[in-house]
Amino acid sequence: MPAEARISSIWKKQKLFVALFLIAIGAWFFFDGFIGYPRNNARYQAWKAHMDEGREAAWPAYADQHGWKRDEWPNWIREHHPSGPRPEVPFGPDKIVGQYVFGSIGILLGLLMLGYWATQKNGVLRSEEGAVFTPGGKRVPFEAITGIGKKRWDSKGIAVVRYEIDGKKGQFIVDDYKFDTDPSRKILEEIETRLLARVSAESA
Repeated sequence: MPAEARISSIWKKQKLFVALFLIAIGAWFFFDGFIGYPRNNARYQAWKAHMDEGREAAWPAYADQHGWKRDEWPNWIREHHPSGPRPEVPFGPDKIVGQYVFGSIGILLGLLMLGYWATQKNGVLRSEEGAVFTPGGKRVPFEAITGIGKKRWDSKGIAVVRYEIDGKKGQFIVDDYKFDTDPSRKILEEIETRLLARVSAESA
């Protein structure tokens, strides 16, 4: 019986969310590298100048004037540099470059995921009277199907359908999470029924 399984709404939303999340994380790293860390360094250097020049008493008023936390850098020093000289800046060039590296990785992975989502979101797995059409649009006659791998079917709803056309082997995935569940299962059931019937007829 003909059936049609389109990409499920939850799959499309999930993959899109992951792509946008990775891009947002990458953008956050870039923000810290371009703006966040330099701003922190500027606040720290102002505080350090007060300490180095013996103007500790003037710092609270100076911090209040700029809307900064009075104890931000004393607390940071106690946590990260309890002994030894104070560093020139809390976030040196290596840390800023690191933000750019991680930001690039995040955005690259996000764009790759977004590209994958864009190529998959309109996919359709469907069957007609004599064949099944793969998500890529290839028509595979039922008699060309040579086997079904169901190792992950019970646990993940994923089956691998293998076929051979004009001496060329191929395969496609039936995924009842990625595609609409009921139509996906009907298509796989029909593939399996026809394959078993053919195998039984050939062995008779």
